[in-house]
Amino acid sequence: MIIAVTSESSPGRQAALAGDPLAPATTPRIVASTTPSATPVPTVLRQVSTSASPTTTAPKTTAATSQAQVAAPPAPVASCTVHYAVTDQWNNGFTAGVAVTNTGNQTLSPWSATWNFTAGQRVTHSWNGDYSQSGSRVTMKAVSYNLTLAPGATVDIGFNGAFDHGNPTPVGFTLDGARCATN
Repeated sequence: MIIAVTSESSPGRQAALAGDPLAPATTPRIVASTTPSATPVPTVLRQVSTSASPTTTAPKTTAATSQAQVAAPPAPVASCTVHYAVTDQWNNGFTAGVAVTNTGNQTLSPWSATWNFTAGQRVTHSWNGDYSQSGSRVTMKAVSYNLTLAPGATVDIGFNGAFDHGNPTPVGFTLDGARCATN
């Protein structure tokens, strides 16, 4: 099917006749006129095909493809080890140390370590790291004198904490978002 669009608003102009049925859609056509002062009128042709060609077939999307596109990227590979130890404890508080070793091959500057408490513990004071806590998630960031953590280097973070219902070891240690192995 061929569709021809012309302007018939000016007297003396005729409708364009479609020539080659496979002509590109942007081929300009000149319309003949019965008056000597006729000007060319552009004609837009649109060719519609009922058979699909390989270049016009849209790729099929399956449920697996669309789920893969939405799925979160894999977590970074472990690039650190952590040694956590409670060095002192009393009826509702404790002192702990976290030794974080960069086992990756890149220098981290500045670095950030995180973990999750499992029994409502709270950090009340820290050294060798600047802490923040949101619910059970603790973030310990580098301070001015230990911003850089080279491959193979260890930073020893210490803190005091409080608890109400026990003091189990935290879980989910990370260094700059990469999971850490615990030892």
